[in-house]
Amino acid sequence: MLNALKQKRKIKRLLSLIKSNELEQWPRVSRELSAADLSAPIEGNSSALELCIEVGHHKLLHECLHKFPQLFDAPLPSNRTLVELVFASEDPLPLLNALLSAGLDPNQEINSVPLVELALEQPPELAMLLINRLAQHKASLDRPALMQRALARADRPLVKFLADSGASLELEDETLYDAELLAFAKRSVEDKKIRDLWG
Repeated sequence: MLNALKQKRKIKRLLSLIKSNELEQWPRVSRELSAADLSAPIEGNSSALELCIEVGHHKLLHECLHKFPQLFDAPLPSNRTLVELVFASEDPLPLLNALLSAGLDPNQEINSVPLVELALEQPPELAMLLINRLAQHKASLDRPALMQRALARADRPLVKFLADSGASLELEDETLYDAELLAFAKRSVEDKKIRDLWG
């Protein structure tokens, strides 16, 4: 009975911390917590980690993962990974920053799809920000699918960004893409190689 009451109070303090969007009480609250407390359902069918993502509390998400790095691989009530939840959130960039700074492998794959390619599911400007942040953490951009998808959606700024970031250009059928944009992509890739040679 006593243990149940202590657990209830502990979870109440954790929920309050999540919803407050601040960290002042984290040192005190964290002393009571285990990794299991953060990955188990605490409100509805959502865990503390999932609630952090839902409300956009990226600082607390980082602190949780920094304290318990095993949570990167912990099963969650939603049966989705932390990365999947972050990419599906309303504001994924600060949450992705939290994951990366806590130790996320930027070359991780979700269902055999690299994170840099998952980023292309986002609106163009946000996709570039996410890919750039992943690249800053040493994500490999040497993936033909990146440039192929940018060309397929005729996204000139993204083509330029990828070329300047070192993405490769390997196409099986060039006739699938706009000729002018493809020529621009080839020039951009070559310009990047020349800059690197003289860099």
